[in-house]
Amino acid sequence: MREPTACRVLALAAVCAAAGAEPCAAQVEAGLDMAASVVKYDGYLTSGAAALTPSVAWRSPSATLAARGTFLVFESGNTSVQGVLSAGAFSPAVGRLRVEATAEAGASSYASFARFSHGLARLRAHVLGSRWGLWAGPLAGTIWRGSGPRAASGVAAGWWWRAPIGALQLSWTRLAVGDTAYSDLEGRARWRRGAFDVEASGGVRVASRGGGSGVYGDISAAMRLTAWMGLLVAAGTYPSDPVRGSIPGRYVTMGLRLAPPPPLRVAVVPQIAPPSAPGAGESAARLEGARVTVEQLDGLPILVVHVTGPRRVEVMGDFTDWQPVALAAAGQGRFQYALSLPAGMLRFNLRLDGGPWGVPAGAGVAPDEFGGTVGVLVVP
Repeated sequence: MREPTACRVLALAAVCAAAGAEPCAAQVEAGLDMAASVVKYDGYLTSGAAALTPSVAWRSPSATLAARGTFLVFESGNTSVQGVLSAGAFSPAVGRLRVEATAEAGASSYASFARFSHGLARLRAHVLGSRWGLWAGPLAGTIWRGSGPRAASGVAAGWWWRAPIGALQLSWTRLAVGDTAYSDLEGRARWRRGAFDVEASGGVRVASRGGGSGVYGDISAAMRLTAWMGLLVAAGTYPSDPVRGSIPGRYVTMGLRLAPPPPLRVAVVPQIAPPSAPGAGESAARLEGARVTVEQLDGLPILVVHVTGPRRVEVMGDFTDWQPVALAAAGQGRFQYALSLPAGMLRFNLRLDGGPWGVPAGAGVAPDEFGGTVGVLVVP
C-alpha cells in the first residue's frame, strides 16, 4: 500500500503557507487512520493487511512541522513500520516572491531484513497569484540502505490553483539516487463539499534508468460521520520509490479516520450555522474598542482587526465555513486574517480573548436567516 507520507502532507501545507493562506498564528492538526487493506506488491502474492497511521502537524504563517507514521501487519504476521518527520520555513514575501526551505528525515523497515532511512533538503522559490502559484527548486540528500549510503539529488517544479471547493496541482520531478534516475510527471486534484473530501492523482514515470516506468494513480474519498470520525476508502497503484525503499504495487483500503474538525475548511457557504455562533437565533453585540478594515497584502485583500489589549482575536464567517479561526498578531494592535478574502458581501463575527461573539466598528450589522444578526463586510 502506498504510504501518503508526511512529505505530501507538508507539501500541501507549504503551498498554503507560501500562498499566505495560513490564517492562524499557530495551528495544530492531528489524526489517526485505522484501515484494512488488500495489497499486491509486484512479484509477490496478494496479501491482506491491517494498518494504523497516526499524524500530527503544526503550522504557522512562517514555519511548518509534521510527523507521520504507518504500522502494517500482514496476513503472514510480518510487519512494516514507516515514519517521516518534516520541517519547513518560509521567507517574508517580496512582492509575489517567497522562498521556502524544507528538511525531511525518515526511516522504514519490513520484517527483520529490510531497513531504509533517508534525509532530504529542499529549496523552492514561489511566485504567487491570488489563487495560483508557481514553484521550482533543487533537492539533495542521502539514502541509507544495507549496501551503504547513496547520494540523492534532483530538481522539481510545479503549478497549483485553488478555489473555494477544491484545488489542482501539477508537478515535475527529476531525481537521481546512486545509479538510479527517473522523471515523474504528476497531477493532483482535490474536491471538498460539505462532509465529503475527494482526492485523486495520476502520474507517469519517464526517462528512467533503473527506476521502472509506466502510469500510476490513486483516488481516495473521506466522508465525515461525526465531528471526530470519518469513513475513508482508497485505491491505487504506485511506482517504486528508491528514497523510501518501496517497490511497485497496488492496493485497496477501507477504514476510519479519527480527527477533530479542521480549523479552516475549503467550503465557504455554510448550510447550517452552529448553535454556538451568532446567527443561530442569537444577535451579535457590538465590540467596544475593536475596528475592522480590509487592507491590501501583496495586492490581495485581507481582513485586519485593530484592537488594543486582547491577546487572542478569533473570526468566523462565510469565508471560514463558520469555524473559529485565530488571527495572526502583526504588532501595534493589529491582527490579520492572512487568507485573501473573496469579493462580495461577507458575513462574519469576532471574539476577543474567548469572550462573546460580536461585531467590531467598521462593519455593518444585518439580520440572518436564523433570526439573529451578524456582522457584514463588503470586499470590492
